[in-house]
Amino acid sequence: MFNPLTHRLVKTGLIYISTNPPDAFVYIDGRLSPQKTPAILKDLAPGQHFIRVELDGYNDWERNIPVLRRKATVLANILLIPQEWPIKYISDQPYQNIIPADDDILIATNPTLKNIDIFHTTQGITENFREEITYQKTPLLSQNSVYAAGTLISLSNEPKSPFILLEAMIKDKHKFLWANLNENPPLIEDISDLFVDIPTRIAWDSSNNENIFAFYPQLIYRINIKDKAIYLQDAASLPKDLDQSLPGNPPKEFLINDKNDLLTREGTWIRLYPKEDFESPQVYDIAQAIPLTNMYFEEKNGELFYLDHNTHFLSAAQILPYHPILNIPIPDALRNKIQKNEP
Repeated sequence: MFNPLTHRLVKTGLIYISTNPPDAFVYIDGRLSPQKTPAILKDLAPGQHFIRVELDGYNDWERNIPVLRRKATVLANILLIPQEWPIKYISDQPYQNIIPADDDILIATNPTLKNIDIFHTTQGITENFREEITYQKTPLLSQNSVYAAGTLISLSNEPKSPFILLEAMIKDKHKFLWANLNENPPLIEDISDLFVDIPTRIAWDSSNNENIFAFYPQLIYRINIKDKAIYLQDAASLPKDLDQSLPGNPPKEFLINDKNDLLTREGTWIRLYPKEDFESPQVYDIAQAIPLTNMYFEEKNGELFYLDHNTHFLSAAQILPYHPILNIPIPDALRNKIQKNEP
């Protein structure tokens, strides 16, 4: 680029910028770029440049972005914040908690077994969030099941497994029910006879989700559900990657949008922290959920599932309008390394 003030050629840099959703207008130093996002802004003089991104229905994104000569500053998959988060109720009844299971299965729990429901979280998948999309629920138990009137004590599962273990009181008896959620309706088996007593802890074998370990004060048993067999387990030979987490306690935060943004819980508030930030960190409130309950982010359709603070209904907020786009390949040596402010 020729500098008319110095009458010399200046080595320039560029800015690559993509947004979620795409097709946003880009202004650089107040001038509208001919390209919408994703865009490559070329022949930029070294120094600070003020970038503003505009899209109808979303808050403007504005930053001072540094440009270095012969370097590319990459602003990939910037999540544009809607002026109002698109949120809808998935259920018309309250729940006590939600627990993610295999693939797109979400378990909505209640104290009575007959009021536990199964939802498929990608049932409403669509390019754009639409109010008419509904989610059909499947009861875990039929109303005439012999277990329907039972009271739930605990529900545990191995993450990304279709199997769950229900600990419940049924007609004044302590029962353990094994459920296969891949079956329609779910297959329920009473496996109480495989427990010598009420264990102090239950852990799952992550290498075989049909194995669970029952811990007692002096003994450990491995229970194989498929074979309906129990084996005395030596503590020294327990799997090293044995699940040590509490039952039904999924993560409280998710890195989303190609790991550019952080979804997290802070008290009742579900909040978003953009990680691609070159000035002061910002935080955006999305919704309020029931305290001490789980939330789940579905990567397949960019929706966040949670229990609404006021109604206790299962709800969904559309966080990502589109899947993160595949960005143009820029060699690492040509990238402008910018220190990000972490939340």
